[in-house]
Amino acid sequence: MLRSLLQPVSKRCFSTLKDTSYIVSRTSNQSLPVYSEIKNGGTQQLTIIRRIQGDVEALKTELTTLFPDAPKNHIKINPTNNHIVIKGLYVNELKQWLANKGF
Repeated sequence: MLRSLLQPVSKRCFSTLKDTSYIVSRTSNQSLPVYSEIKNGGTQQLTIIRRIQGDVEALKTELTTLFPDAPKNHIKINPTNNHIVIKGLYVNELKQWLANKGF
């Protein structure tokens, strides 16, 4: 379901950070703000990306390319606080993907 995020070092592109219309700020201890949340007694597992500044919709469209087989409601934006909520546990994969993008 999740496209492979690990690419050879030669294919990684760190210049894409300048081209994006959003920024994912790091936390005070310099870690990426990607968190897991488990609800309903463990039956609902979510991954949340916080601290997004700028165009959240652009980040959502980039994330939908990582989940090509997922339904439309797999990734949602919380408009109140600009968090992105993804169904499933993908914390490590998303941290790797954001780090490869230069955040």
